[in-house]
Amino acid sequence: MDNGIETTLLLRHEEEEEDDLTQRIWEESKKIWRVALPAVISRVCGFGTIIVTQSFVGHISGIDLAGYSLVQTLNVRFVNGILVSCYN
Repeated sequence: MDNGIETTLLLRHEEEEEDDLTQRIWEESKKIWRVALPAVISRVCGFGTIIVTQSFVGHISGIDLAGYSLVQTLNVRFVNGILVSCYN
């Protein structure tokens, strides 16, 4: 601890220094997609569920489709509002 300012706080491994930029970007991209992929799949499946349900309700009657569309739109906006407020 007598080295003063010359002491480094973050030690880097020799392997990390030898990796090139593309390898580090590839590794980081894999980590990001490991976290983001379930969210993407969830959004796509949720959207598909809404579309399929609307198509089935649309076969019943126009008024039922309008009611379902209104309720679903309000629910989606409400849930997205909660999610956005959680991030802030």
